[in-house]
Amino acid sequence: MNKKNRVSISFYTIKSSFKDILLRLCKKIILLENRVYVNFHENETKNEIDRFLWTREKNNFLPHKVHGELISDRDKIILFHGNYSKLKNTSNLHSVIVAPCVKVQNFNLFKKFLIFSYSQDNRFNIDIKAKLFKKYNINWYDEHMPFKWKQL
Repeated sequence: MNKKNRVSISFYTIKSSFKDILLRLCKKIILLENRVYVNFHENETKNEIDRFLWTREKNNFLPHKVHGELISDRDKIILFHGNYSKLKNTSNLHSVIVAPCVKVQNFNLFKKFLIFSYSQDNRFNIDIKAKLFKKYNINWYDEHMPFKWKQL
């Protein structure tokens, strides 16, 4: 497979709150023409983030939808929980943000994966990179200071 056509997987080890990182990331997504799913492990976490994105900033909100609501082509951020392979109508969304604690079984359906894990959980290791490197475009980032990233 041509390296340009490969699925892109970016691993992020984080120290800051995922909520705050997601808020910053979603602001960038809104400004660009990107569309993305955000995958959570549990429904409660998804609902908590849903409220957070609507109410976090006093005079502003971050428009998004929750999977199951009526989603239009204008919607850029869709929150869901559970196994993404069961999602329908994902053809126009090519990226997924994977929250900490979510297990990814395979890398299909999307062209770009942004996978987050807290550094204290120690989930990413060099063995993962070695196994995936031949088949996918792999990037590895470490948050060395709040919201400052170093590529490994």
